[in-house]
Amino acid sequence: MQTCDSETGLCTISSSDTKEGALNVNQAELFYVGDPMCSWCWGMSEELRKIQEFCTKEGIKFSVILGGLRIGGGDAWNEHFRGFLRNEWQNIHKKTGQKFVYSILELKEFNYDTLPACLSVYIVKKILKDKDDNSSTVLGFFSKIQERFYAKGLDPTRLEFYHDICREFNIDIDEFEKHFNSKEMRKELESDFALAGKLGARGMPSLIYVKENRVINSSYGYKTYEDIIKMLGA
Repeated sequence: MQTCDSETGLCTISSSDTKEGALNVNQAELFYVGDPMCSWCWGMSEELRKIQEFCTKEGIKFSVILGGLRIGGGDAWNEHFRGFLRNEWQNIHKKTGQKFVYSILELKEFNYDTLPACLSVYIVKKILKDKDDNSSTVLGFFSKIQERFYAKGLDPTRLEFYHDICREFNIDIDEFEKHFNSKEMRKELESDFALAGKLGARGMPSLIYVKENRVINSSYGYKTYEDIIKMLGA
């Protein structure tokens, strides 16, 4: 089970070490490393929307990178794990005001596997790779997964969970399902995990500001819009 720090709002990526490798970032770019089933990422969702809008206004590229919190899941769905989640969600609601429902925690069985949610965002990134909206739609899709899971108690490990979100964002459902069921697409997703490592992300949510292939500044854990604007030097 990964650890989440209630003081900093950082959920560590237990399965990923920082990886050496050259970045290929020529323009100013802010990378958001997260996972739709990372509860602190949901806590920061509204702040991230404002940050993306600021980046667009200021000519800073904004990119969503999947960190892979619990790929494959496998944590025992027992009283200890459910208690950990309930406590975290209550802490996040208290700090951020984000809505949580707890019906998922009442299920007798549930595999907290974040692969389907991460894969879904990656698929949307691929489908929309030529759409020049500075990741606004990708972030919106990401946030809608969070809302349906945390605020409505729906199950993001099921394919049909994504149908309404695809309709909302005009994503072709047949194309989405083809990619969702593709082993090759799951392999491609690992490139995002690798990039998170190259960027030095220790956990999620992380925001990493890069210029000319060099990390200028980084933020780990829950931060406000104002905190990130200062980090960007604005």
